[in-house]
Amino acid sequence: MLKKTLSLILLTSVLVFIFNACNEVNSPQQDSFLADQNNSFETIDSDLFLLQEGGMDIDAAAGIFSIGWNEIFRPFHDESEIVGMAFAVAFGEHNDRHRFGINMGSVFINYGDHSVELHKRGNDFRGVMYSLFRPPFGHSDRLLKFIPQEEYQFEVTGSDGFSQISFSLISPSELIDITSHKHGDVIDHGQDLTVTWEGGDPHKKVALRLMPFFRRHNDHRDNHRRHPDQIIFVILDSNPGHYTFTAKQIQELLKGTDTRHFVLGVSQMDFGEVEHKNGILRTAMRNGNSVMLNIE
Repeated sequence: MLKKTLSLILLTSVLVFIFNACNEVNSPQQDSFLADQNNSFETIDSDLFLLQEGGMDIDAAAGIFSIGWNEIFRPFHDESEIVGMAFAVAFGEHNDRHRFGINMGSVFINYGDHSVELHKRGNDFRGVMYSLFRPPFGHSDRLLKFIPQEEYQFEVTGSDGFSQISFSLISPSELIDITSHKHGDVIDHGQDLTVTWEGGDPHKKVALRLMPFFRRHNDHRDNHRRHPDQIIFVILDSNPGHYTFTAKQIQELLKGTDTRHFVLGVSQMDFGEVEHKNGILRTAMRNGNSVMLNIE
């Protein structure tokens, strides 16, 4: 088991993505095209960081192609749904703190009788990226259904800087499902929290996340700011189907907050490689499950 200590800057980006993916939150309309582009890149930055934490060699990659599903609980609607997620970015030269995304033409995901085109986003500072996420806050207006053991083909039409390519990833036989808890379960913060789940590849790494959830009142979230001690992010080298957070860890998460809710997530990432003229493309097939827990 490997526990990662997250840096403050990257953690902020990750938390923005996770919080907004797990919760459907109404937001003022973004009127600026540039703001939309920046939101898109923040989402991709968060995704890339999580992939790197899971063991993907991001720095040596000529591009990243990711696809997967997560059962998202939307607390304001008291319901959950399986959400398909995908993004693609090909790297060019470094641009200040970031690697510059290069134009790949159009990117499609083909499976069965379906074909889904990823949104193409770009700006002068970051270059071009592709995603199913639609700003603000990463909601998707393009459906990516889950079919077990199905070939999902990335089709890249190409450009002057990136030649055409097609390759496929195979979906898992079943999605991860948390079995020990369901949405709204009450937990005792003075006791250890043992989590069990089913599904996923038994030999692949599993990531677990436990963090406080702050409810929104009168169209404004509670004025709380998470810091590195307010999220537990654990990576297991295999998929044992169970893990225990200690009572001490839970109490540390609650320090300095008045929240009465936790978000618990379990996910898995299956990595691969594809050869391309520009270099090695890294791929990821992901799936996960999350629940909202009430604290006693």
